[in-house]
Amino acid sequence: MRTLLFLVLVGLLSGTRPIPKEFMDSPPEYFVLEWKEGIRLHHEPTDFFIEIDSYGRQEVLALVDEKKAPILYTADIATPVCADGECKLMNIKFYWTLLGEYAGFDRYPMMPLTKHDHDVFEEEDYQKLHRLLNDDKSPLGRRTIDQLVEKPTMRTVNGVDAISGATITQVKEAVVSGALYSCYTAWHLVHGDIQEQLKAHTLATLDKETTQHMLYSVNPGYQLFALNHMDIPEYGTHYEQLAQIFRTGTPLVRSIVAKRLTSKFKDVPQLQRPFWDAFEIVDSSSRSLMIKYLAQAPDYVPELLSKKLGAMSKNQLKGFFNYLRGNNVLQTQTRVNILEFSKSENQTYAYLAREFLEELE
Repeated sequence: MRTLLFLVLVGLLSGTRPIPKEFMDSPPEYFVLEWKEGIRLHHEPTDFFIEIDSYGRQEVLALVDEKKAPILYTADIATPVCADGECKLMNIKFYWTLLGEYAGFDRYPMMPLTKHDHDVFEEEDYQKLHRLLNDDKSPLGRRTIDQLVEKPTMRTVNGVDAISGATITQVKEAVVSGALYSCYTAWHLVHGDIQEQLKAHTLATLDKETTQHMLYSVNPGYQLFALNHMDIPEYGTHYEQLAQIFRTGTPLVRSIVAKRLTSKFKDVPQLQRPFWDAFEIVDSSSRSLMIKYLAQAPDYVPELLSKKLGAMSKNQLKGFFNYLRGNNVLQTQTRVNILEFSKSENQTYAYLAREFLEELE
């Protein structure tokens, strides 16, 4: 009977939520993506739901722009959180990216999240929860709730399983103090089966506009996804953005772009120049990968790289000179640039250039 009364109370409390606006014109309060100024997002139904134990299915909606292009997924969540014999209702609005990854959340100011002893979350607690939810490798994903407390004691209070005990050291700093169960529940709601379902939905409805939106995002995950779903004409159309991604992206994104230099841009050598121009400003792994593809590079690349020898590591210089050894013709300006480098007293590996030039004599 008490359990039934609790569930009735949960239903009443959920009715106190604010009525959602017709459109969304500002970013979530806690958000990991960039927000396009002036955008207005509208809710559209999907076929997806999150199942909340003892509380039923809760709908996941798509947020689309004025052109009906999907931008985010969202769900209003109300779920009982029970620990130490006490049950409270957690009201929160989650957001996911188009790839099903955590994007952020909104709180309900009139229904704040709470900790033990009815203490409400402070701003730093919400920030900590945000960081936790943004960590898809959190130990919370590998452990059950009873494995997160020292010497857990299980007992039943009012028909609900309750857990008491101190939070283990491995996760203590990552979760909000006094709100382990809330953090655990929120993390698993965000990172549960819904992620793969949302990603599959995006794939099933993918079009060129959505792919382009992802390509021009600063989200590395979006950029990688777009790179793997573009055809050859699109690479030529958007090569300037690809070059920008190559200059500023993560090493993983750069590695994908570098591999495309010898496939997608094989027959358009002039479009490769922005990438080779960025040689000295990218990370060392990307430089090594580019040198690996020198055999398929345009004719102008050896001379261009001969001006950037100071940016190369010892192994990269060896790879560059080995490539030149395999060529029958060494351009005059390339030789001049190597000679200048070989005479530098500030370059640790200048001797490699001298040895290479001596071999040619």
